[in-house]
Amino acid sequence: MPFDCFLDSFITQPEEVIAQEIAKLQPLNYNKFMWWRTHAQKGTTLGKRSPLKDRIINGDFDFSCYYWQAQNAALQARKKLNLTTDDYQSQYEKTSVDVSRYRRLLVDHEKEEANRLEAIYDAFTTAFKITKDELIDELCNWTEDLLSYYEYCNEFKYPTPAENRKRGRGRPRKS
Repeated sequence: MPFDCFLDSFITQPEEVIAQEIAKLQPLNYNKFMWWRTHAQKGTTLGKRSPLKDRIINGDFDFSCYYWQAQNAALQARKKLNLTTDDYQSQYEKTSVDVSRYRRLLVDHEKEEANRLEAIYDAFTTAFKITKDELIDELCNWTEDLLSYYEYCNEFKYPTPAENRKRGRGRPRKS
């Protein structure tokens, strides 16, 4: 099977969309321990103790940037191929680094998405009196963004004492 068919199955987004999403990211300097990562998300994540709304607005639970980097790596590998002059071995040699980068970025993406999903579960179950199963059911059926779901929970769910302290409500500090 030629590499162009193989790489075309990797690229799931249009080139313009990939370029737009990569432009939103911050370029990284080369790191010999994480050579496959070329970009990072701008800004820093807020800590767990920050209010949930601030974390959502900051983008702590947004889609992982590793997916877009993986798409970009597959696109770069596709651009390196010249099917009229390259045989199978030269195609492999030209694209091996990019394909390896693609695979490692997808592994990073899967890990990051799992961590972010667990962080969403922890944050919402800590902020509101809701079980993880209820949260999963509601989020699976929710059609809007996470901030609108937070506003819905803020209006219709009972906040926990920990969330009240983060919002400045609750028992005043001792003088």
